[in-house]
Amino acid sequence: MITNTGKTIIGKYMLGQAPAYASFLAVGCGPTPLETGDVADNFATKENLDFEMFRVPISSRGFVNEGGINKIVLTAELPTEERYEISEVGLYSAGSNPSAGAYDSKTVFAFTTGENWQHHTASAATAIDTVTAPLDDPEDDNVIAIADSVFQTNADNSIFYKSSRANRYERCRFLNNVILIQGDDSDLTVSEDSGPTLDHFVIEEGSNHIHLTGANIDFTRNSPIDELRLAFSLISKNGNSSAIPETIRILVDFASTDTTTGEFARFEAEINHGSSGNLENSIADFETNRYFVISKQLQELYTSANFTWDAVTVVKIYACVIDSGVPSENYYIALDAMRLENIATVNPLYGLTGYSIIKNDNAETIVKSPNTSNYVEFRFSIGVT
Repeated sequence: MITNTGKTIIGKYMLGQAPAYASFLAVGCGPTPLETGDVADNFATKENLDFEMFRVPISSRGFVNEGGINKIVLTAELPTEERYEISEVGLYSAGSNPSAGAYDSKTVFAFTTGENWQHHTASAATAIDTVTAPLDDPEDDNVIAIADSVFQTNADNSIFYKSSRANRYERCRFLNNVILIQGDDSDLTVSEDSGPTLDHFVIEEGSNHIHLTGANIDFTRNSPIDELRLAFSLISKNGNSSAIPETIRILVDFASTDTTTGEFARFEAEINHGSSGNLENSIADFETNRYFVISKQLQELYTSANFTWDAVTVVKIYACVIDSGVPSENYYIALDAMRLENIATVNPLYGLTGYSIIKNDNAETIVKSPNTSNYVEFRFSIGVT
């Protein structure tokens, strides 16, 4: 679909006032794919992808007649090396917003081994082990058999392709690295003394976290309405079980120190089964969909009185899954990626000009395997009314 921004930029392009209307193709992983025949929402007002993974230049343009409908075809080559799982595509008039400069949208964390996250318990901070063998090895019974409460694995681990997990979208999508945190590694409760519309998480005694020290996180020059977006999934330890937890809680703590004192800005996400929670107008259904993207404006983060972004030296992430009122070891939170989306810097010649959610017979994502060559096409019909 051509967006309202796209109509404006195409008009300027036809008048010679814009250099391009579609120079780059953006690929994302945020929404749930549609089944063939499903009617998509009206995306006319959409201004960015739900969770953009990368952007590639359009390499060829064509014109086809398909089923009696004239269509413009735009083609781009996907990156060869990495793995991606695609559920949305969009057209942009440029590779980035020239008005935003160094403060444009970007991936903040990809939770790869190269980022050197550590698991911090009461006794020590240790490296997070990477598991490449099937997570249910040797039984092949669809039950995760890893003793560690936090570990790293591949998104294409064979256990995530078992039908029960694939049907509820447990598999992560950004690159091929994921950090799994057991649902009882932390205990996050909700304070009751900050008012009904201003509740915040309390980190209970004994809670562990993963952390990244020396992180270069400085959003000082970004607008308060720019957004941080966290992509993650809920994973059952026993993939054969139909049990459903009550609540997911995740706290990303941008802090000046690794202790509980010091200045902080906290990204707090809570999703309740059968409720909208942090999902705005959507209703979470852990039975049918377990991949989520939570968005929060920078001004919506819970900050200490004297917090400044240039003081951040460590990023800590706490996560728990609540079942029967307490954190449960029967589930994991799988951290996929975190992204900064610059939505405040406006450029009249730049923007999302077209957008579509992936649609196929089984409402499946499109998997781009690592070390393979692939192309993606974006087609839209043209006509005069």
